[in-house]
Amino acid sequence: MVDYLLVVGPGRSGSDFLYRVLRAHPDYAFPEIKEGAYYRSVRAFRRARGKVRPAGARLCDIANDAYHDPKLISGVRALQRQGVSILMMVLLRNHRDRALSAIRFRKSRGRPSALRGTRHLEESVVQDRLTPAMLEDIFGLDVDILTVDFSTLVEDTESFLARLASLCGTGPFDSVATEPVNVSTRARFVWLSTLGWLCAVALRTLGLTSLLQRIKDSRFVARVFFKPLAGGAEEIRLSQAAARALDDTHRECWSVVTRVSAKEAEGVFLRKASSSGLRPRPVDSAQ
Repeated sequence: MVDYLLVVGPGRSGSDFLYRVLRAHPDYAFPEIKEGAYYRSVRAFRRARGKVRPAGARLCDIANDAYHDPKLISGVRALQRQGVSILMMVLLRNHRDRALSAIRFRKSRGRPSALRGTRHLEESVVQDRLTPAMLEDIFGLDVDILTVDFSTLVEDTESFLARLASLCGTGPFDSVATEPVNVSTRARFVWLSTLGWLCAVALRTLGLTSLLQRIKDSRFVARVFFKPLAGGAEEIRLSQAAARALDDTHRECWSVVTRVSAKEAEGVFLRKASSSGLRPRPVDSAQ
């Protein structure tokens, strides 16, 4: 039985969509916040696990930034030494599409990287990409790893979730809401969205993660901060160099996945723990 479902992958790769689906199922629990990063310490994992209701549910952690966290590898291994059964999931979206989506999102929300100009925003988004080296580190872990393509996640959701339920040993997903999230709204006032983001950072720093997630899930707050996206939205273009780098990286990432994983279905690959063959780069020990 899986104790801990740890999802990694850059933002704008389907993490919010997956969160909405999983939190509606009683066998999957987010006791504090979507991105708990519980792998960072055994103490954090135990604290979160103690808050899971019902007690038999799987602790879920959609940790967007984990793929470039130096504590990921050592943290997962530390949990394994404590007997924690872990299923990792990698969300993999076309790198160019993800970059364009990230640029639109950051501009509409007034994120700091967007406020510094178009060129800086593009550089920031390209720098945030998932790389083959990062994937090789992840696949060096001795855990089951499920990789899903973004298109499969959002277009063939029910089939994918049936496979996930089988791997996690949970009940089926009876009905699936497949409406996209974070794609059809923009901030009513960019400065207000930026202020909200700064408040979110403060709440996280203070450890008020449960309160932060309740605010993020509130439809009332969403209506106050955001409005429907108007027609004729600004066209976003990448420089040729950025587009070429992203396309090359995406191709190389899939090469890593297909080299060590078995194809389960279109866009879905599973690497079983017993077939781990990649060695991660040295990382700092878990705290």
